[in-house]
Amino acid sequence: MNSEKIKVGIAGRWNPRDKNAWSGIYYSTCAEIEKYFDTEFFFYKWPWHVRERLILHKQFQKLIRKKAAVEFLRGYGKYFSKQLEKELRGKKIDLLFVPSAPQLVAYADIGVPMVYLTDATFFQLQGYYPLFSDIARYNIEQGVAMDRLAFEKATHVILASDWAKRSAVLDYGIPETKISVVPFGANLDRIPTETEIKKDKNEICRLLFLGVEWERKGGQIALDTFYQLKRNGFPVQLTIIGCVPPIPATDPDIEVIPFINRHNNEEAGRLYQIFRQTDFLLLPTRAECAGIVFCEASAFGVPSITTDTGGVSTNVINGVNGFALAPEAGAEAYAQKIREYFSDDAVYRQLSKSSRRKFEEDLNWEHWGKQFQQIAQRIITK
Repeated sequence: MNSEKIKVGIAGRWNPRDKNAWSGIYYSTCAEIEKYFDTEFFFYKWPWHVRERLILHKQFQKLIRKKAAVEFLRGYGKYFSKQLEKELRGKKIDLLFVPSAPQLVAYADIGVPMVYLTDATFFQLQGYYPLFSDIARYNIEQGVAMDRLAFEKATHVILASDWAKRSAVLDYGIPETKISVVPFGANLDRIPTETEIKKDKNEICRLLFLGVEWERKGGQIALDTFYQLKRNGFPVQLTIIGCVPPIPATDPDIEVIPFINRHNNEEAGRLYQIFRQTDFLLLPTRAECAGIVFCEASAFGVPSITTDTGGVSTNVINGVNGFALAPEAGAEAYAQKIREYFSDDAVYRQLSKSSRRKFEEDLNWEHWGKQFQQIAQRIITK
C-alpha cells in the first residue's frame, strides 16, 4: 500500500497545531506524519462533570498530603478510552498514532494497528521527576497498570531513548522486537545552514543555560561552574534563559533572560543569535527524559555539557556532540571539562563539527518522520 493511500489517525491530549504542547514534540511529530500520510485528529474532550471529578480528586489528595496524577487513575482512563473508541467507530483509519496518551487507548477496543510514542514509562518516572514524586500508592498502581496496557496494546512502540526502552522491557515485559528507539528532533523554526554556524570558538568562553526549571535543570551547578572558571582566571560569560536564579546573580558576565517567546519572531531571532554565539550548552540536569535542547544545540554545532541521567545519553554522545558527566559530578568536574575542550582550538573545532554532524544524522525531525513512515509501512503491509 502506498503512503498516500494510508490514513493515519492521531489520538492525543493536545491540539496538534499547538507548538507549546509537550515541548513542541506533539506538533513536530504530527507535522512529519502529515508529510507522508492522510491524517485525522482525535484528542481529549473534557466535559464539565469530568472536570468536577478531577477537582475533587485533587482536593482529596491535598488532604492526604500526596501529589495527584489524576489522569493516570483507572476511572479517567476508562472514560477517555471509551470516548476514543466511540469516535473511531465507522472511521476509515488504517493506523492509529498515539503520542504519550495511555488514557486514550488502555481500555479501548481500537480495531486497527496502533503505534505508541513516549519518552518514559510511568513506572520509571516515580521518584525521578519532581512532578511524579510522592504520589499516592493507589494512584501509582493504577497509573502503571494503565501505562502497561497501552504498551501491550500497541502494535509497535517508538521510544525517545534507550533508557525508556530498558524500562519498557524490564518493567513492563515488552518484547524488544516491538520497540524502536528514535530520538526527537530540534524544535527550531529556522535551522542554521553550514555557513551560518560559527567556525571557531570565541575569545571568551560563552556558556548557555537554557531551561525553565532551575533546580531540576541543575541551575546551581551551572552557576557554580561559572564561578569556578572565573576564580581560576578563565575568560567566561554565562547566559541564563528560561528562569531566574533564586539568589540574584550580580556578576557583570552573567546575563539573565527570564523568558523568550519562541513564537515571537523578534524573540526567536534573539535566541537564534544567542545559540550562534554560544560555545557550550551547560545543562547539569538532575532529571531528563530526552532533552530537546540538546538537539537544538547540536544544530548550531554547539557541544552540550550535561549529566548522564535518564534519556540524555541517547542525545548526547561523549566526544561526539558533548559530554554527559556522572550524576554526582560537581562544578569542578564541569569546569574542568569546559577548560579541557575550550583551551585547544583544533579539539574544540572538531567537537563543534561532530555536534552538527550528529544533528544531521538523527537529531532532527526529518529523520524521525522517515523512521515513522518505515514503521507504518511495515505494519500496514504485513
